[in-house]
Amino acid sequence: MRSSRHQTAGRGRLGVYVDTVVDISHRDEIHTVRTNAASLAFLTFVCEVGSRFPGLTIFARQSGDAGADFELPGRPGLAGLPYYPSLSPRALAANALTTVRAMWRHLDEVDHVWVFGPHPYGLLLTVLATARRRRVTLGVRQDTVHYFASRIQPGARRTGVMLAVRLLDASWRLLSRRLPTTVVGAGIEKAYGGPRTGLYPMSVSLIRQRDLRPAGPRRELTGPIELLAVGRLAPEKNPMMLLDALAMLHSRHPDRFRLTWVGDGELRSAVRARAAELGIGDVVSLPGFVPIGEELMEYYRRADLFVLTSVTEGLPQALVEAQANAVPIVATDVGGVGVVLDNGRAGILVPSGDATALAESIDGLVADSARLSALVERGRELAETRTLEATSASAAAFLAAGTRQ
Repeated sequence: MRSSRHQTAGRGRLGVYVDTVVDISHRDEIHTVRTNAASLAFLTFVCEVGSRFPGLTIFARQSGDAGADFELPGRPGLAGLPYYPSLSPRALAANALTTVRAMWRHLDEVDHVWVFGPHPYGLLLTVLATARRRRVTLGVRQDTVHYFASRIQPGARRTGVMLAVRLLDASWRLLSRRLPTTVVGAGIEKAYGGPRTGLYPMSVSLIRQRDLRPAGPRRELTGPIELLAVGRLAPEKNPMMLLDALAMLHSRHPDRFRLTWVGDGELRSAVRARAAELGIGDVVSLPGFVPIGEELMEYYRRADLFVLTSVTEGLPQALVEAQANAVPIVATDVGGVGVVLDNGRAGILVPSGDATALAESIDGLVADSARLSALVERGRELAETRTLEATSASAAAFLAAGTRQ
């Protein structure tokens, strides 16, 4: 029998588990949440989806040192779970019992749980939610195996870690055959046996309909070319590939190409050092993290070309943002990138890790105004279908359908 607390607090309320860090003790009258910059975009999307339910509770690790203060829309509830600094067996084991207790307690508040993984604690919450007779939908945002492979250095430790990651990934895929599952990107959809019933290929966007920019004439590319990248300065984003390509362009056309990389991460110092080593430090700008909003959109509007060099992706939000602002795109053909770029009809696709191909594609596109315009026009058409309103409504409809089963 459900507790009296659930009877008053549930009634269709959605719970979402994400492996991120928040500080639920830091609140003010406009309802800010303290979290890290990398998590803000997805939490914002989750809140938009949750606004279509009677209520939303976000399950996440709690820490007083979670990051900066951001405002989340819709005033979600926040279920603080015990904090652990890293995804290690020791940290997970040390916090397992208190995490179980916290999850069990907060399950009183929800009727349906959307659990993102693969993650050991995601599996744990799925088991607990099933025991409490809550509806469960799984979520997958990235290729977990490729993600960990891009971040772990070769060695004995890597072998053990990757074995554990593969087992966890296999468990999540098996579970997805029994539970409704959302996936981000065509690559993940295929890996999970799609297209098939019960598997929903989800788009994630923070661009609202009102923010779409007309795909009108752009300025002639006769002067300095402004390249833009947006994302974490992290191994999976492969910023060094873009620096190598920029150095090639710089050697062919001195002072013509400039790069702004909006984002922060553990490779920030390494990127600065590599740019200086390549002799392009004076044409590389690293303004840091900029949240979604007018300031970030202004970076897109000033850009002549958007570049993405990731080694693994689901369905990159930054590509949708570039399309919405009518910016031509050159990107590595990984994960769901090809789907976003309509298999090359809305942007140029290059092999991951091939800096030479990237440089040649950028150089060629700048010189081909007709092709550039065609890519921008198709991208702008696709952006119309991937607004925050459209993508959140579609995801909410899939979740709600699962609730009624």
